[in-house]
Amino acid sequence: MSTITEVTKTGNQLNTSYDVSKVALGNNEFVTADYTSTSAIDIAEGTVFGRIHETGKIAILDKNASDGSAYPVGIFYNGIGGTKSVGATTTVSLTLINKGKVNAGKLFFASGTTISSVVGTKQLRDHLNDLGLVLETSTQLSALDNA
Repeated sequence: MSTITEVTKTGNQLNTSYDVSKVALGNNEFVTADYTSTSAIDIAEGTVFGRIHETGKIAILDKNASDGSAYPVGIFYNGIGGTKSVGATTTVSLTLINKGKVNAGKLFFASGTTISSVVGTKQLRDHLNDLGLVLETSTQLSALDNA
């Protein structure tokens, strides 16, 4: 999602910081899957999801879960950035990226989970790579000299 942050504002000067980075970077494939919320939630684009074995529905990845949702199946993508609001006990169909290049810096995990967290015998980055997701780091337009 593109964001504009006001850094400095004086009577004669306005300095802003732009973030034009995206989650999906190219050659992506998408799937849809059902998600049922347990409470009202805003899901950020880039949130990593796992799948609950018994129901086949997706859940926000939890590295400590024993229901199957500790293993990633895709990354939430809504095409416009930002968040998607889901009401309590509501089932919605979400679009997930399951292959292609993604911006590793735009991924969101549940509290206490990072891309380096170990699930089973591998880090989450390795599980995502196994799906066919290529994790890229993006620094374009992030420095004044663009280096």
